[in-house]
Amino acid sequence: MSKLHELFSNPAVESFGTALRFAVGKREYGGGEDYASLIEFEYAENMAQFIDTLKKFLRRYDAYARRYEHDNPGKTAFRPNEKTLDELVRLANEHGVRNVCATIISHALVRPYKEE
Repeated sequence: MSKLHELFSNPAVESFGTALRFAVGKREYGGGEDYASLIEFEYAENMAQFIDTLKKFLRRYDAYARRYEHDNPGKTAFRPNEKTLDELVRLANEHGVRNVCATIISHALVRPYKEE
């Protein structure tokens, strides 16, 4: 199998892509309208920028998730876990930061086959 397929089908990339999709979505549909994270992933070119982008994204996403849970009692927001974060950094070292960022963005912008 190709390395590109390996990268796109990796659960860590899918997890962060899903989180970015929720973060970028429109507020009336439950999203966070976090376009800054989308742009930061687009322009991350090296590992230092990638780590900084991940930190900023996770901080913003946590605020979005807490707001979602506050506004929707009884519902739990999706959150990537620490294991997926470690895997994402490993993938960036192996496949390159630009490739990992592109796959995360691709997963975020793809329309899901069912309502999430």
